[in-house]
Order: sequence, then C-alpha cells, then structure tokens
Amino acid sequence: MRNHSLQRDLAPALAGTSEAVRRACAAVEQAAARRTPLLLSCEPGCRPRDIAELIHARAGTAAPFVSLDCTAFHAAGIEETLFGDASPRPMPPDLEVLGPDSRLLAAGAGTLFIDGIDELPAAAQRRLARVLRDGEARTVSRHTSVAVACRVIASASPDLATEVRNGRFRQDLYRRFGAERIAVPPLRQRPEDLPAIIDALLPSLADGRPRTFTQPAITVLAALHWAENLDELAELLPRILLQAGAEVRQEDVLRHLPIDGAFRQPDLTASLRDARHRFEREYIAAVLERHQWRMVDAARALCIERANLYRKTRQLGITRAARVEPTQTRARS
Repeated sequence: MRNHSLQRDLAPALAGTSEAVRRACAAVEQAAARRTPLLLSCEPGCRPRDIAELIHARAGTAAPFVSLDCTAFHAAGIEETLFGDASPRPMPPDLEVLGPDSRLLAAGAGTLFIDGIDELPAAAQRRLARVLRDGEARTVSRHTSVAVACRVIASASPDLATEVRNGRFRQDLYRRFGAERIAVPPLRQRPEDLPAIIDALLPSLADGRPRTFTQPAITVLAALHWAENLDELAELLPRILLQAGAEVRQEDVLRHLPIDGAFRQPDLTASLRDARHRFEREYIAAVLERHQWRMVDAARALCIERANLYRKTRQLGITRAARVEPTQTRARS
C-alpha cells in the first residue's frame, strides 16, 4: 500500500504498476529513511529531480532542497556554483574550502541534488569526493571547520560504471555513491505503465476537457522507442490532444508520430497499398520486439487473436532476423 501512496505523491515519474516501477518505489521508500549519498541511474528525460524531491519530502525535514543542473553551466561555472567563490584560499588547505555562495552550504541539513553528476569536470569531481569523505570543509570567512551536513543525491547515465572504467569519472567519487543506487526504469521498459503515466501527465498538458486513450492508441505509443522518455512523451501529447476529441484514437496518435522514432520516413512514391503494408509490417515487428516476441502479450497489445498474429507474421515475412527491414513483397489479400 505504501507504493500506491508514493505514486500519488509523485506522478508521472513513478506512476504505474510494472515490476520495474514497484522496485524503484520500494528503493525510494528505503532511501528516504537514510542520509547517505544516493545515485539515481537514469536515461535522459526520466525526471530524476522529481524523485529526489520526493525522497527529500518523505524524509520529513524542513531543511532546504537545493539543486544544481550540470548541463546548464560550462565547466568553470559548475565548479564555482557547487563550491562557491573560495578565493583567496589558504594554501595548502587541510580541508576543502567553500565560498559563502556554495550550493553545498546553501543546502544546510537538507538535500543537494546534482543533476548529471557525470558532467562534473575532473577538478570538481576531486573536490566533491573530498568533501563527501571528510563531511566538513572550511569557509573563506572562518578559520574553523564547518560541517557539510546536506545529503547529496545525484543523477547519472546508466553508463557511469563504464565512465569509471575508462577513467572519465573518479572511482573514489563513484564509491561514495556505492551504498545506495536506484535504477529509474526508462519508458520503453514499462509500456504497461503508459495509461497511468498519461493520466498523470494530462492535468498539466490538457485544456481541462476529460480525455481517454483507446487501447489501440496506447499500443501505438508503447511501440515507440522514447529516447527522451517522459519528457518526449510530455512534448508529444499536446500535439495529439490539439486535434483529437474526447476519445483519443489510434489515427490521432499516428498523425503525430515522430518520423525519426520507431517508423521511417514514408516512401511518397509508393502506392497506398504498399505504404499500408510497410507500416503494418514495421508496426507489428516493433510490438513483437517490445514484448520480446512473447506472442500472447503481443497479440493482446495489438488487440488481435494469437492465431491471427501468427498468420500476420508469416504473411508479412516478419522474423527476428528481419525485424522492421523494408520489403519489396506486396501484401496478399
């Protein structure tokens, strides 16, 4: 029951009932009870800040939530924002020196969220690892040390471990986040959550009119790759809703599909019959791939009988090896 409450607190980042989301919700609940550094491993567009804010809120503290988006600054700007203007600093310092405008100090005993910690320049990585190790620092205006009491939550690409092995991210800083890591599932791995995610997004995107999505419309959306995850879905939905009625149908979605996603630029020299054949082949292949070729699940998503799906795959020449490859064979009636 706690997970359902958690989903009401944060939607759509953790909306849905898929196994991946249930695991993430359980990990969020556990993380809220701790103060150790936490890493949110996620792809672009998964909205890790929302999750960090939820963890901070559920910790029940009145202390501030402070964030730093590493993609919004150049290298020098990231370091100055995180550590503040610490010049002139004592040389050599026995502790890291922070300026009065440091985000680490601004967070107090609350939470500092670093969005995209894998974008930190090398010097900033070294300094942050030292602060997390010592738990204290010096300020320009004080001769005594001050505690750095904030909890650091950071987001990073799922490839961060590879960055460590390749020497592009410091191993000692990576270890500081070793105790707690939460894998945020990408949208393409949780297609069954799409109805709940859309319901959570609609209040902020729609014009107040009640909207429902038909199952075929959901199936089309579930077949997309979603490279930018929730952000990409939130950008697409208003375009769909603008020309759709109260019930959003499959054709309403198809009208606004991104060309560079799961489906190719149409061949405008082909006949309507050939174009329909090509789309049907690519679309069914994408749904099969989405469901890892589990025919029962794919047939349910396509709203057809399993026997019909087997017939379609044979008729259209769909195999795993030939997934969404163009074909010159015309559909037979």
